[in-house]
Amino acid sequence: MARPALLFGLFLLAGCPGATTAVDAGVDAGEIGVTPVELCERLATARCGLVLRCYTAFAQEDLAACLPLEQQRCIAEYETLRGSFEDQRVSIDATHLRNCESRMRSSSCPPTFPPDYPPIAARPFSDCGLQTGLLTGKVASNQACARAVECAPGSVCIKSGGVCRGICSKWPQEGEPCGFGCNPGLICDDQGTPMDQADDRCIQPRALNEPCASSAECAADLVCSGTCRARSKAGEACGFDSDRLSTCDPGLACDVTPFVKGAVGKCVTPQPTGSRCQFHWTCAPGLVCADLDFTGFPGASPVPGFCRPAGEPNTNCPATPYQLYVGDQCGQGTICNADQRKCLPAPKQGEDCTPSSQACVGVGIYCKPNGSGDVGRCTGPASTGERCGFEIDPTHKVTVPCSTGYCDTVTTLSCQPASKVDGALCAEDGECQHNRCVVREDRTLRCAPACN
Repeated sequence: MARPALLFGLFLLAGCPGATTAVDAGVDAGEIGVTPVELCERLATARCGLVLRCYTAFAQEDLAACLPLEQQRCIAEYETLRGSFEDQRVSIDATHLRNCESRMRSSSCPPTFPPDYPPIAARPFSDCGLQTGLLTGKVASNQACARAVECAPGSVCIKSGGVCRGICSKWPQEGEPCGFGCNPGLICDDQGTPMDQADDRCIQPRALNEPCASSAECAADLVCSGTCRARSKAGEACGFDSDRLSTCDPGLACDVTPFVKGAVGKCVTPQPTGSRCQFHWTCAPGLVCADLDFTGFPGASPVPGFCRPAGEPNTNCPATPYQLYVGDQCGQGTICNADQRKCLPAPKQGEDCTPSSQACVGVGIYCKPNGSGDVGRCTGPASTGERCGFEIDPTHKVTVPCSTGYCDTVTTLSCQPASKVDGALCAEDGECQHNRCVVREDRTLRCAPACN
């Protein structure tokens, strides 16, 4: 079966090029002449406007605070790719940038999670990122490359033997290994061994009425319910699906609380003030689903709340350790403070915070657990041996980055030194002794020797 999405783990990784992810609109290409600074300014304006317009329950900053933070995040990502820009191995796709701006500014609000939601569920506008659509690689197939983004569309940077400069090669095709993704239109099948990445293969997605175990196995316009089927229409039953933006037809929202196993809702048009609701996306843009009690979540759905405008500063709110995943009823610029249970400004660097919510203000600022319950301090990445994770319950964990090494999310929830030798399967640089996890000739991610 297709590899399932990882639920409730916040790993803060860049998106993987070539991953099969639903998007909300088509992709354009062409036109030149946009600088990285202009790209980040325009992207920040579009993203902030979208979040404040469509995702009130997740808007922790007002527009004045959101714009500089989004620009800083974008510039920080650009800095990791600066060498590719300076060597003229990538270009900014100005036409696609304009397309993304237009869609974020004028499209109907998708009844989904926001674009910056943790990578545990499908998100809208997933093609509007520096490594997921806004840049075009200029290195042709069979030519040398240093980064994946440098390769022309349809190819990827393969580093045979873990060399520092690889060769642009076509994405894995049907029947080929897919440890890091497949050619667009194909899916990665784990061959029934989800913990063994080495035998994964690219296959065609399942068609209508074919058996499936998850929607990730189905064609992009279908969802899985034992078999691949069309999305539900108004008034029909629906459920939350982490592999799809929605299980309802476009323009409809599934009135169901996400992440509650077996919960069934109904497809509705986004509802006005005063309507009953199971989650924020049930409500019309600008409204939240207020007074939801997540005490029994995710074992059970909360008693329905009511659609209404978001809470003003200093008003009461029901706090939950799952706030990162379910948002809150507070208005832009505030969060539901876990201690005071009031809508208050998000904490800044050096201030006390709640690790489960990860609501600290600032780029590269995280709520690092201090080892005593759901309490921490807003600061930079965790150091080796420090706590880097918080366990909400045995299944649901939240992590922050480590300055070196990697975060052990299985046992210690602390930063561990790199331990994997060259050639070992890996998921991130920090796991490897030489801090390099690269795509190898067998189309898997493996640790590689250090570069001089």
